[in-house]
Amino acid sequence: LKHRGPLKIFTTRPDTLFGCTYMVVAPEHPLTDTLTTPAQKAEVEAYRKKAAAKSDLERTDLAKGKSGVFSGSYAINPINGQRVPIWVADYVLMGYGTGAIMAVPAHDERDYEFAVQYSLPIVEVIDSGATEKKLPFVGDGKVINSPGYDGMAWPDAKKKIEEVVYKSPIDRAT
Repeated sequence: LKHRGPLKIFTTRPDTLFGCTYMVVAPEHPLTDTLTTPAQKAEVEAYRKKAAAKSDLERTDLAKGKSGVFSGSYAINPINGQRVPIWVADYVLMGYGTGAIMAVPAHDERDYEFAVQYSLPIVEVIDSGATEKKLPFVGDGKVINSPGYDGMAWPDAKKKIEEVVYKSPIDRAT
């Protein structure tokens, strides 16, 4: 593969890094061609053409089914070293953040829908405290399934994880 450097992603919740089970780049992301393996090239090219015909509203509509295609590449999750597949999906827009996201399906509606559709792993890392669990859970709670951070309130875990992964706090989205 040609690209072996960092892939800049956008997230408002670094405290959920342990729940990242895949990544997504927008079809028009400048690294999409580089991240696509030869075996996936035809499928990614066809998908990109289809996605180009949709409006941004159509691409991000929660009521519509999500679509995407595996790039053939993997990224390394910086918090736990796990390989996560990189998908090309039109629910990520180039104009939002960096055009690439870490997907945390247990805690994001679009990521959850996509993960269910493509049978991708879903790892809960924020505990709602409720006896009946319902995913995706997008609220506040205690951090779980995150070695070294379990039991912390999510804002505290967020700060600590930012310090570890980024060596200094990252810019926070407003």
